[in-house]
Amino acid sequence: MARLFTPLRWLLRTLWRFITFVRLLLANLMFLLFIILLLFALTREESALVPTSGALVLNLAGEIVEQSSTPAAGGELLRQWLGSAQAPRELVVGDILYAISRAKQDPDIKGIVLKLQDLESGSFGKLHRIAQALDDFRSSGKPVLAAGDFFTQHQYLLAAHADTLLLNPAGGVLIQGLGLYNLYFKSALEKLDIQPHIFRVGTYKSFIEPYSRDDMSAEAREANGRWLNQLWDLYVQDVTRARNIPADAVAPSKEQLLARMQQAGGNAAQYALAQGLVDQLATREEIQQAIMAFAGQTEDGLDYPAVDLASYLRRQPSQYADGKQPKVGLIVAAGMMQNGKQPPGSIGGESLAELVLQAARDEQIKALVLRIDSPGGSAFAAEQIRTELLALKAAGKPLVVSMGSTAASGGYWIAANADKIFAEPSTLTGSIGVFGLYATADKALAKLGIRSDGLGTTDFTGLDPSRPLPEHVKQLVQMSVEDTYRRFVQLVAEGRGMTPDAVDKVAQGHVWTGQDAQRLGLVDGLGSLDEAIRSAAELANLSRYQVSVQEAPLSPTERLLRQLFGEVALMAPTEWRAPLQSLWQQLSQSLAPLAQLDDPRGLYSVCLACRI
Repeated sequence: MARLFTPLRWLLRTLWRFITFVRLLLANLMFLLFIILLLFALTREESALVPTSGALVLNLAGEIVEQSSTPAAGGELLRQWLGSAQAPRELVVGDILYAISRAKQDPDIKGIVLKLQDLESGSFGKLHRIAQALDDFRSSGKPVLAAGDFFTQHQYLLAAHADTLLLNPAGGVLIQGLGLYNLYFKSALEKLDIQPHIFRVGTYKSFIEPYSRDDMSAEAREANGRWLNQLWDLYVQDVTRARNIPADAVAPSKEQLLARMQQAGGNAAQYALAQGLVDQLATREEIQQAIMAFAGQTEDGLDYPAVDLASYLRRQPSQYADGKQPKVGLIVAAGMMQNGKQPPGSIGGESLAELVLQAARDEQIKALVLRIDSPGGSAFAAEQIRTELLALKAAGKPLVVSMGSTAASGGYWIAANADKIFAEPSTLTGSIGVFGLYATADKALAKLGIRSDGLGTTDFTGLDPSRPLPEHVKQLVQMSVEDTYRRFVQLVAEGRGMTPDAVDKVAQGHVWTGQDAQRLGLVDGLGSLDEAIRSAAELANLSRYQVSVQEAPLSPTERLLRQLFGEVALMAPTEWRAPLQSLWQQLSQSLAPLAQLDDPRGLYSVCLACRI
């Protein structure tokens, strides 16, 4: 009987599998169609709502970075969901500069409106580049208007470069100065019976001080005070020139501030107006009318026509077109330096070395510009990258380094052998030093009645935080640190045409600004990224050329998911995002530096102080 029904069973199973296959296929097709329709609808809606002319609104909500990170699709959704509800958390400085330059020549753009209320942070170097672009835009005769309820110090640096600066009557301008404050854990570690084992070379290498001291050392105080004061002087000079006001209006003494605030009746907005920090106190309605005066009105007469940064950039041609002319390659090295392959926004020893190798093998690329914005990190990763850069030079291709806000420690390691190095006056660089850090908790565990015991075949087994660090291992690590420092000094000496003794005098972990670094011979000149690109073209004898950005490509799936999740993330409820965003940022800022220390030998060249 069973044999008679076996073919029937087979037929039914086959039919059911076919039905299941069709059902899943239709479901997947419907889901894909939904995605396509969603993206199409969003695009059509944007096209319908965004005017073709009016004001370019730079709502700089988020953090200004040299290079945007590109995590996996799920991570992108999480990042944006935990970020700003108004715009991406990261704003690439190059995109902002490109939009401003295009808007200068665009007859449809009547002026720029700066909205800086949600600008979280940005180094002085990046903000200064944007300020210069705004000044260049104003030379076209088109106005720049900045308006806000309140301006923090970094927000005000950009606002000061507007033709018209409007402040809410209930607002104010907060200019505090620059400072560097760390938490110190020596006493806490002692109470917990955790022993930090510190290996260092460099009088000024202060990264490890929070684990070995309860306060800032005199050497670190002297070195940090020098570059902090230089950056602050640059800030004050920039604002006083832009606003045509005296320096004590920007940086008054405490006596001046108290006396002037008393004259203003304690009103911060009136104080800002009296000191020339703003042009006018204006309500939101008055701000709207001021923008309408140059941008025009919408059909209903209730608003001004405007296009935001992201929408405007989507209308523009690619910043770096791909043509047949000889190319100057551009690689961005931004973030902490780690081993292996790392996503954009971080520097991976392997991934960045691969990009350099590709540039060396590309026959169209005649020279390379390496844009560095990094405090350093793994010494091993830095050497991996430097080796590939030397191979590129050996292939006959000039190498020019352009330093951004920071190119210190490992960031300088990979820069030292370039044919030319350009820094900005506010660049933090140098910090030529090496350290090792290892913590053991055997005493803390012993208090809990936990002990580690066992055996090994050599004197080098059983090295883990639950056991004391043997003296012979300490000696080996210190020798490795000293050897790495000697090699660091030697490669700088060879790259910069200096003697090792001369390098050692400006090394020792000392942090320098770009202007000091030029005086000391650590960089060749002060200049922008554009000047570095022109210099690379000159070294390669190129009269006509184009810039080609070298970066790891995203897969088609990553591009689709990134775009899709970028839109979906904006739909997440704001009330859910706010507390999570705050917690996420606190955890990230506290844990990120230690979490990124992954050198296989435990040797690092990193400048923790270089985060202003």
